[in-house]
Amino acid sequence: MLDEFIEEMENFPNRVEFTMQVNLDDKGYYDRLCPKRECGGAFKVLFDDWRDKVREEKVFCPFCRHEAESTQWHTPAQREHIETAAVAKATEMLNEALGRASDRSRPERIDAGLFNLTISSSYTPKDIPEVIPATATAELRQEFKCEVCGCRYASLGASFFCPACGHNSAKSCFDSTLETVRKTVHAVEVLRSTLEATADADTARDATRQLLEDQFGRLVGAFERLNEALFDSHPNAGQAQKKGNVFQRIGDGSQLWQQVSGKCYNDFLDSSEIERLKLLFQRRHILSHKQGFVDQAYIDKSQDNSYGIGQRLIVRDADVLELVDLIAKLASGLRSLV
Repeated sequence: MLDEFIEEMENFPNRVEFTMQVNLDDKGYYDRLCPKRECGGAFKVLFDDWRDKVREEKVFCPFCRHEAESTQWHTPAQREHIETAAVAKATEMLNEALGRASDRSRPERIDAGLFNLTISSSYTPKDIPEVIPATATAELRQEFKCEVCGCRYASLGASFFCPACGHNSAKSCFDSTLETVRKTVHAVEVLRSTLEATADADTARDATRQLLEDQFGRLVGAFERLNEALFDSHPNAGQAQKKGNVFQRIGDGSQLWQQVSGKCYNDFLDSSEIERLKLLFQRRHILSHKQGFVDQAYIDKSQDNSYGIGQRLIVRDADVLELVDLIAKLASGLRSLV
């Protein structure tokens, strides 16, 4: 049987291609993971678009825009699944080769004097490892559709680049972020109750407080990126120079639009809305850079006399939803300029 087995191995293919099942979430999205160590961002791509729109030679990370071949984006669970499937396929092929070698081998008779010794060969196939489909991760919360190539993808939190073409999708990201923040605020009470049941009241209170505070930075960041994308696409954008984080400052951002379009924020919001927007943006600054503790600069810029120096801001559900509504209204007006 040895000669027959050697012959089978000589004819064994160097490369084998086979199909295997991949597990998708209930919306048809395929889990992906950025291979860049410093990023490692998890996201999803609608499997039909991964197959039809994403190129094999280049995929872009939605978070950091790292580029790599399409074979480099597997999650650890998927890699384990692929390795198990490969072992299963190799075992199956080896079983078949050994079976064929056994079938072709003939019993050999050896004359041993007083005894006649007959040697025959047989082969019992080994068990093939069971291939368990890789489990898709939990459904991610924000869904996007690239306005350039139409690729549909999803991520936990804001992402910035299309996996298929690398386009900076600030506009679609902005809309999705606003919707997600609204859902997050409405889910706060459910989260608080769940945490109280599984942990304790203090943990629940701290976690939900932090969750609400985080939405300020999330909203201002999405508004800033949308503003930049809209401004850069305006035909007169070259006539004005953006300085620093200009769209984090309501007054400066308004003046910049005035220079290139003849319209400012006051054309889309009334004076009371502008004042509230300034105050909420200042609160975002304090939350992001001062851990929420009020200083004199905050009071001077916001004219908010409800707090004293050294006190800490309190963020309410209504504050977050108000900021959502104000920047949504202003963004709608700015979009009309381009």
